[in-house]
Amino acid sequence: MKEIGEEFKSKREEIGITIDEVSNDLEKDAILIENLESGNHKVFKDVIELKDMIALYAKYLGLDEEKLLGELDDFLFEKTSKISIEDIQERLKQDREKNKDKEKKIRTPYTIEFPTKKNLTIVFIVLLVVIILIIFYIFLRQLFFFGGNL
Repeated sequence: MKEIGEEFKSKREEIGITIDEVSNDLEKDAILIENLESGNHKVFKDVIELKDMIALYAKYLGLDEEKLLGELDDFLFEKTSKISIEDIQERLKQDREKNKDKEKKIRTPYTIEFPTKKNLTIVFIVLLVVIILIIFYIFLRQLFFFGGNL
């Protein structure tokens, strides 16, 4: 953050304008501009206000706005990131391996699991019992219909 502030300060001094002139032109408090040039980011309400100020001041001084915002992003990442990217990737890999069995499978006509032989045996037995009951019913009906004269 100090590098960004130093770049602003050196460019402002190179152009030959004062902080008060910048403050009047940008309609921002001189204290904010001084803190920005000294690298003090804590006076800003939030990151959005800080980014807006950097973008506005960079445009005003004719500096590369995208480069400075990129440097700010790098600074913020270093400030907030406690875990390396390699550690995060390793942890994600471990979590995927752990949860591999728990993943929901997509059911499509190509992935349908057919019933096992045990299920087919039960279906066959139930069907056989139903057929026997139907035959027995027909036999009893004919027996009573013909009055027992077969």
